[in-house]
Amino acid sequence: MEIRALNPARVGAMASKKRVAVTNFKNDRVGLSGKIEAELASKRLNGRAYFTLLSRKDLNKILAEQKLQSSEMVDASTATRVGEIIGAQAIITGEVALANAESSSYRKNTKECLGYYKNGRCAKWHFYQIRCNTTKASVSANINIIDVAKGTIIYADTYVKNYSGDSCRDNYNGSGQILSKAQALNRLTSQIATDFVYKLTPNYTYITVTLLDSIKLESATDREKKEFENALKYIEATRYDRAKKILSKLIDLFDGKSYVVDYDMGIVYEATGDLERAKEFYTMADNVTPEPIDEVNEAMIRIDRLIAKQNEAQAQIHAE
Repeated sequence: MEIRALNPARVGAMASKKRVAVTNFKNDRVGLSGKIEAELASKRLNGRAYFTLLSRKDLNKILAEQKLQSSEMVDASTATRVGEIIGAQAIITGEVALANAESSSYRKNTKECLGYYKNGRCAKWHFYQIRCNTTKASVSANINIIDVAKGTIIYADTYVKNYSGDSCRDNYNGSGQILSKAQALNRLTSQIATDFVYKLTPNYTYITVTLLDSIKLESATDREKKEFENALKYIEATRYDRAKKILSKLIDLFDGKSYVVDYDMGIVYEATGDLERAKEFYTMADNVTPEPIDEVNEAMIRIDRLIAKQNEAQAQIHAE
C-alpha cells in the first residue's frame, strides 16, 4: 500500500522568507516569471497558502520612483533596497538564457498489405510515402533568490528542459500528435516553474509499505483471525480509525506478542502521520520477532528517517 510522507523543502532558507516578489526576467519572451508567480501563489500546505506573493506592479513602481534600474536587471543591492520598501523577505530574479523551437518535416517510406493468402502471408503490398512532422524545443533559464535582509544570493541554479516530437515515432504512420512550437515552449517553461517552486516548499511524496497479513501465533482463534482480516480490509479502505480499534483489541488479547499485529498498527499510525506512535509499535514488533523480519527491519530504518524529515518540514512550515 502507499502512504503519504512529508518532506522538507530543499531550499531550507526559504522557510523564513515567505514574503516573496518576482522581478521581470531578462529575455523572458516565454513568460517564465509569470508562471513562477502563479506557482508560488497556488502553493498550499495543510489548506493554507505557503507564500505571500507581493505585486510585481508595486515592485516596478518602486523601481521607477527610486529611479533604479529595470526590474529585468535587478542586482542584490537593488533588490535589498526595493525589497525593504515593499516588505519582501526574498526577491526572485532570473534570465531566460535560451528559448528556441523549430518545426520541420520529412518523408518516410512505408507499406500496407492489400490482400492475404489463406496461410496469412501478404499477397500484395502497397508501397508509399507519408509525411512526418517534427518539433524540437529547448528552454534554459538562470534563476536566483536574493535575501533582502542580507543582500546575498541564497539560491542560484540553471534549469534546462528539452522537447522532441515526431509524428511518425512509435509506428504512428504520421498520425501521432505532437506539440506545436508554441505549445512546446509553453510546456517546457511550465515545467521549469514547477520544478523551481517545488524546491522551495515542503512537499508530500508517496512511499510503498507492505502490510503483514497472517497472525503468527498458534494460540490465535478463528474469530481473532477473522477480526484481523477485517482490520486489514479497513486499512486498505483507508478507514484507519476502525482498523485501530480492532488492532488495539488484538494487541491487548495477545499481550503485544504478535509482531504482525504490532507492525500493522505501526503502519496505521504511519499512514495517519503520527510517526512517533508508529515507531512505538514498530519497536514493539521488533522486540517480539523470533527472527529478523524484512518488513519490520525496513520499518525501523524508515521511521527514524521520516521522523527527521517531518520535523524539519514542520519547522519550515511554522517558521516566521
